[in-house]
Amino acid sequence: MSDRKRLESLWRDHYADVLAYASRRLGDDGAAGDVAAETFLIAWRRLDDVPVQARPWLFAVARRV
Repeated sequence: MSDRKRLESLWRDHYADVLAYASRRLGDDGAAGDVAAETFLIAWRRLDDVPVQARPWLFAVARRV
């Protein structure tokens, strides 16, 4: 699978969950959108580090963002 397809798959499968997680933690939908976007930017830059079970990894990244 190409890197682009892998990122698209991650986005499709996990974006809504990451956005909801950030929204719950921040209480601000605008800021949550920024956190989700930054999380997936980091995932793109570190795609080789993203495990097959990506959801916990993405949540950990979002928590640090």
